[in-house]
Amino acid sequence: MARSDRPAVSKSSAINRIVLLFVVLCIGVGLGYFLHSRQIVPYRVVNSVKQLLNPASVNQSPPGQWNLMESDHPTVGLSSDQVAEMEKLLSLGYAGGTIPRPKDTGVTIFDEELTAHGLCFFTSGHAPEALLMTRDGDVLHQWHYDYRDVWAADKEFFMKPKKDGKTDCWRRAHLFPNGDILAIYEGHGLIKLDKNSQLLWSYAGKCHHDLFVTDEGNIWVLTREVGVVPRIHESKPVLLDFFVLLSPEGKPTRKIPLLEAFENSAYASFLDKAPAAGDIFHTNTLEPLDGSLAHKSPLFARGNILTSVREINTIAILDPRQEKIVWALSGMWIKQHQPTLLANGNILLFDNLGHGGRSKVVEIDPFTQEIVWAYEDGPEHSLYSKTCGSTERLPNGNTLIIESDNGRVLEVTPERLIVWEYRNPHRAGKDRELIAAILDLIVLPEDFPLDWIPAAEDSES
Repeated sequence: MARSDRPAVSKSSAINRIVLLFVVLCIGVGLGYFLHSRQIVPYRVVNSVKQLLNPASVNQSPPGQWNLMESDHPTVGLSSDQVAEMEKLLSLGYAGGTIPRPKDTGVTIFDEELTAHGLCFFTSGHAPEALLMTRDGDVLHQWHYDYRDVWAADKEFFMKPKKDGKTDCWRRAHLFPNGDILAIYEGHGLIKLDKNSQLLWSYAGKCHHDLFVTDEGNIWVLTREVGVVPRIHESKPVLLDFFVLLSPEGKPTRKIPLLEAFENSAYASFLDKAPAAGDIFHTNTLEPLDGSLAHKSPLFARGNILTSVREINTIAILDPRQEKIVWALSGMWIKQHQPTLLANGNILLFDNLGHGGRSKVVEIDPFTQEIVWAYEDGPEHSLYSKTCGSTERLPNGNTLIIESDNGRVLEVTPERLIVWEYRNPHRAGKDRELIAAILDLIVLPEDFPLDWIPAAEDSES
């Protein structure tokens, strides 16, 4: 058709096209301004899965508790490299086991006279499971809930179950006096089960590492989000940590960003130690203080939160009222875990790599930095866990030490005598050739209620 024979475009049609183009342009400019003003490019993972961004990786996932997330939702303004890195960051987790299984397992040392009394409640890398055990190693009760069952009911959990049918274990759990528990699927979310392992509710908040239940029944939990934060790195994604408060029913009521808590404090320079991008914090502890030591220092005021930020080798206290860090200390440990405030005002923590690349447990005076007590790796006794690890001061003065990677728990006296040792009998790995990591273990108070366990009155602690 010759140019002169083409139908003429009406004037109203041309105007409509111009108006439509103008509207689209305005929306784009408005969205860009919003994202720039927030200094973050949000990333939402959608679970109606069609394919991995990297199909070749489907059958090549590395060992451990993570696999790449899947998405069919285009991410506006981000390159494929950025999206791939975000997926990797959100998939961070822990291996179910890394150490070959030992010859002896179960309770290998038990001095009944010197060991603290109380049942053990723990989570292990072998399964999404928590166990209640006597000091003899007898399991009284267990809770179990497969990740795929949560995901089937709540797609907001955002990570597709693994193709081999296996599910990730729980990083941490909390036992209520009536037998209900809370459990964290690392990086996924939080669930509450009753004593019979029936699901009560789930919270898809990308929860990780630690939680705490207040006297009022509210729940503090660590969560994380991923995005591009130009003031941290102009293009590479970063993983950000948050302190989130949930109602007893699992509904979020408050959210405190750790990044701003440091930036708005006198300890902002501690951020200079953080990696340039990626997992810049790796916060692994959340311990609200009860105020019983507030007379020693206002830092110990009720409601303040003791925390541990692994990637900057720092422990800190967060004041939730001001939403800022009010105290921080580093330089005495490397990749530490689980600081806890003791009744004497000192802080006990697991130092993963600060003892010549090996581990130690230290009790320090937080104000003088004096090391009051330590249990260290050495010729007389070994202690090493590259990841995780925890410690607890027991009522009888002994110290409980969780050597996570080795699936080993110790109870030692103030004189460093081992009076109880437990090596995990559960297995991990493709061929069950590894000892399952013990991700957490606590000794319950002697008077902890057990009437919800059948024939509990016949059990001995």
